[in-house]
Amino acid sequence: MSHPTALYVDAGIQASKYFNVGMFAVLIFDYFITLEAESQWVWHRKWTFVRFIFTVSRYLPFFGIGMTFIAALRTQYYPGESCVRFGQASNVLHIICIVAAEGLLITRIYASWNSKRLLAFLLVFPVVCFVVSYLISDTPLVFNSKNTTPINIPDPGNCLLLGGRNNVFEYAALLLYELVLLCLMLYIRFSKYSNAIGQLQETFFNDSVKYMMCIIVMSSFSIILTMVPPITWVSITDSPQIVIHSVLASRILFNLRASEGRSRIHTTLTDASEIQFGGDQFSTVVFDV
Repeated sequence: MSHPTALYVDAGIQASKYFNVGMFAVLIFDYFITLEAESQWVWHRKWTFVRFIFTVSRYLPFFGIGMTFIAALRTQYYPGESCVRFGQASNVLHIICIVAAEGLLITRIYASWNSKRLLAFLLVFPVVCFVVSYLISDTPLVFNSKNTTPINIPDPGNCLLLGGRNNVFEYAALLLYELVLLCLMLYIRFSKYSNAIGQLQETFFNDSVKYMMCIIVMSSFSIILTMVPPITWVSITDSPQIVIHSVLASRILFNLRASEGRSRIHTTLTDASEIQFGGDQFSTVVFDV
């Protein structure tokens, strides 16, 4: 009978485990304190594309970070066991969570300008950024990474909660993307809507800018935490990006709906992906989710 082997642990791995478990708790806590808002502004709405990507960004993180939570709790390795596919599945879920949250932002920006060229840019630019970052991450361009320096840490079956410095390119791509969206959002705000700003417009622009600023700050910290500390500390960045994307994307939608409810301007519902901004008139934001 095969006996399990204790996995390697040090201060960095232990801190990463604590932090990822803590972020899972933050996600659960935020879900319950915003559940009433979701039931009020989402559950009774018809199913649309916006509601679909909202649901993905709202609920898929529980599975993605839940898998990270399971990996963090693992302390033993059984001979012949492999955690490679488990880790790959977790990474895929993390990416989908971020894409869904960014999809909500793209929908809002596109609807505020209503330009097919803008939509094409918003879809193509992030794809190019992340494809390039993925290709670069598999090269020896990052010092002290797996591609340049052997990591002498026992990791049987890849079951250890251990990250890689090559993820820095993905964080850099996300940072660049958010900076471009922030500049674009500010341009739309002060060029097209400088003379017409209502309560819902103000909520839309303010919340979107806050969202992008938070992602920029979080991505900057992720880059620093990926490159500066010892390699065993890198996994501390696994969950924060997904949590902050999910939490902020949900709260922005709830705030928009709440502002719409307070304004009491609309008498009919429009399509979920539309944001109606009218010329020099008081206008509103509509998300029929």
